[in-house]
Amino acid sequence: MADAVTGIGGSSAAGATRADNDRQKLADDLDDFMTLLTTQLQHQDPLDPMDANEFTTQLVQFASVEQQIQQNANLEYLLNAQENSQLASVASYVGRMVEAETNQVQVYNGEAEFNYILHEDAVSTLINIVDDNGRTVFSAEGNIGQGKHGVIWDGTDLSGQRLPDGIYKLTVSALDADGAPVDVTTTAVGKVTGVSYAGTEPELMLTNQAIKLDKVISIQETAIELSEVDKIAAATLKAKASADDAKKSAEAAEDYATALQELVGENDISGLDDELKIATDMLEAANKASTAADEAYETAKNATSSYVAAEAAQTAAAESSKALVAATKGAQALARAKQLVAEANPDAA
Repeated sequence: MADAVTGIGGSSAAGATRADNDRQKLADDLDDFMTLLTTQLQHQDPLDPMDANEFTTQLVQFASVEQQIQQNANLEYLLNAQENSQLASVASYVGRMVEAETNQVQVYNGEAEFNYILHEDAVSTLINIVDDNGRTVFSAEGNIGQGKHGVIWDGTDLSGQRLPDGIYKLTVSALDADGAPVDVTTTAVGKVTGVSYAGTEPELMLTNQAIKLDKVISIQETAIELSEVDKIAAATLKAKASADDAKKSAEAAEDYATALQELVGENDISGLDDELKIATDMLEAANKASTAADEAYETAKNATSSYVAAEAAQTAAAESSKALVAATKGAQALARAKQLVAEANPDAA
């Protein structure tokens, strides 16, 4: 069975989100405001009391900011959901042999496989591999003809000693007849054992070697064959993740529709009703997709065949995507409605 996929959802789980920070700052500001207001009320002149309209307006502004922070939190969720969707798509690389452009070579189980590509004919080619200390552990002359050349290194150093498994630096240099450098591209071949999302974009893990997706040149082997039980378990896990995401999208769509309903109730502006209808329709679509995704998860959980479980997982993923699209359209409708309100009340901005 392939190693576990690592780093799923890492970007969304690392630290507090911007909405969390904004929500905390709002709470602190509101506490300060209420303390100041209470102090002013205690010391006001009974013959000349404070104007209630001013602090009432400020309280309304706090409520408006709080609503905006919640909507920002929903948008952050949608962005994280899209990132996780991208990660799920690259998880299919796990268990496959890939070739990727890199200047590193990995010794695994005492052996390393790599290629180098000469972009034109050369008169000399030198292959060097060094360890973390900069010590040359392998050196050999290479082919000089233009094209791709493969090398399988047995993981022994220049004295014949076997080296420990790990990452080593690879350099291939070539010269033409005039002594000028020839362009060389080096690639590594290895089995994908996991996917990491620790950085800003997914990376394939070839045991301990991280490879960016845009460096992958080819997939050389089909995925490792799992047992029937493992296939069902994997499909069920995917279906549950999709069902959970669909539910969150439906909740976000409901927040957008509710906020838009409040705008319509507070403003008599042309076009708001149209945006409310869109948000309401999107809420209905998101709820429908969420229900379908949950049903697909139940089907996968109770499946006795990996084929049925896989089909259910695909259905759950498709319904989750529908829910996400619906929630996104609901957010867009709310944003357009707010723009209409702002344009109709320029002095309130």
